[in-house]
Amino acid sequence: MSGLSTGTKIAYIVIGLISCIAGIWLFMYPGVEEQVLGMVMGWLMIFYGVMSICSYFAADALKPIFRFNIWIGILLVVFGIVLLTNIHGTMNFLGILVGIFLLCDAALSCWLAFELKKTSGASWGWILFCAILNAIVAFFFLLNPGSSGYLLTILIGAMFMSQGIVDISVGIFAM
Repeated sequence: MSGLSTGTKIAYIVIGLISCIAGIWLFMYPGVEEQVLGMVMGWLMIFYGVMSICSYFAADALKPIFRFNIWIGILLVVFGIVLLTNIHGTMNFLGILVGIFLLCDAALSCWLAFELKKTSGASWGWILFCAILNAIVAFFFLLNPGSSGYLLTILIGAMFMSQGIVDISVGIFAM
């Protein structure tokens, strides 16, 4: 049974590394301007969206498992474009938006882990563990939606790190 193509695995690892680097950068510079933070978030949403759409079409035998990726991808591209075209307006509800997205992504990653366990027996446990960490970060966003300044930037950095780790683990461990 063939799963993710090599190109898709590499894409997951690359976008995961970019996300981790963005997270580290935000930890190092939590006072980043709203404009810069919005641009980074917008472009990463678009990149993640395009990658999600492409991973659906490249998933081969795992296509049923990745069926939600196309919808998540379209949603991310739309959110990224909205964020880039209206950074100041969108930043007002960014915490809630990120929290909802992360919670949905964590749920889908948990589902992916259990589907991988059933279909291929791949290293699904690591993906599940990272998805649970992602859900914890999501709850920080949802419980502190009005957080501003340094806290929001640090939470977004944590989101980039947790999402990057999930993506790297999918790229490495998904069959």
